[in-house]
Amino acid sequence: MTHDLPAVRSALTESSGLWLLPRGVRSLAGAVALAAGLVAQTTTVVPARCVDLPGNAALAMPLRWSQGVLQVFVDPPLLPAALNGQALTGVRLRRSTLLGDPANPALTRTLTVRGGYQPFLAAQMQGSVTQNRPAGSMVLFGPAAVTTAATGAPAAGAPVGEDLLNVDFTTPLPWAAGTLFLEFEVADAPLQISSAHWVDAVWMPNGTDTGYAVTVGTGGCTTRPEPTELRWTGGAAPAPGITGTLEVRGTPPTVGGSVGFVLEWIGFSPRANNFGVSLSLLDPGLVGCHQWAPFEVSWSGTANAAGIYTTPLPLPSSAALGTELGVQAAWLDLSRTGLPLSFSNGVVLRLGPSGVGTGCSTMFFPGAATVSPWPAFVGQMPVLLLKH
Repeated sequence: MTHDLPAVRSALTESSGLWLLPRGVRSLAGAVALAAGLVAQTTTVVPARCVDLPGNAALAMPLRWSQGVLQVFVDPPLLPAALNGQALTGVRLRRSTLLGDPANPALTRTLTVRGGYQPFLAAQMQGSVTQNRPAGSMVLFGPAAVTTAATGAPAAGAPVGEDLLNVDFTTPLPWAAGTLFLEFEVADAPLQISSAHWVDAVWMPNGTDTGYAVTVGTGGCTTRPEPTELRWTGGAAPAPGITGTLEVRGTPPTVGGSVGFVLEWIGFSPRANNFGVSLSLLDPGLVGCHQWAPFEVSWSGTANAAGIYTTPLPLPSSAALGTELGVQAAWLDLSRTGLPLSFSNGVVLRLGPSGVGTGCSTMFFPGAATVSPWPAFVGQMPVLLLKH
């Protein structure tokens, strides 16, 4: 896919008053090779968008709640061709890396995993626990105690989180045509809720898949007590022709004679351009700081009295569907002895459909409930690392 870079750069500049660096200046840390993380050959990530990107949501099931059922439905088009004809031998779920996610203490849950294939689409799933189970569904694991290891808060330079749950099926699920059904039942009554243990997930509300915005990194590259947090706060998902809003929090406030100077920048194809590279390669004093966006188009301004900097981001209607952009921010930090900047997390924007759409749905049954108090959440699912 090619991008009309001059047109996009021009549209951004004309509508936002941005100033540009020369076309060849793409990296803050220079041309540093970034080794791509490889998924094991026997593991397939669903949705495929999340191989090296986090989800844009988090789920409380199946670990944060001590009792209840999570049912997940995934349509065939969302399942990669590598799964065709393959029996599923296990599943992994990873922790969420949303800004502010806490560390996870070790946890033991009594878990049962069931699986099968439905002849209906995910968006058509509804009803009780038993009604949603397909004919011939199988117990793949348990009931048995599963203990998860303690994990720290999300790592500053890691876009995706560590494994939170790793289950090897005692009975593999043979491949069949239809919508994949997986059920996770936790049976440790009474219902108690952990303060952590969020599962990485995707959420396209009502299956409306117009774009994808995810945060990467922790915003911990700062000398202030609070993180420097960059978020996409637009009222709509990123898409060509949309004007979104970027908000930076945790910068020095502009009060009295003190000015909180903020710099933001954007660039194409962030995952192909030093994604997650340590900025200590640029300045040894920037240990713990990472680059998340190519440095192509930049703009600046001042934070308000609350240390918040907000700016509109117009996305040209001429931009190609599937374009990925990386955005990052920094603020002038004169307390640093080297490069006087502290850096935010990054935001990755995919313009247009991510491929999830209505191809998945999730239902929750809290505690001992056998009928969900909520309808199916169409367009929502945990990120599944399927073993085969």
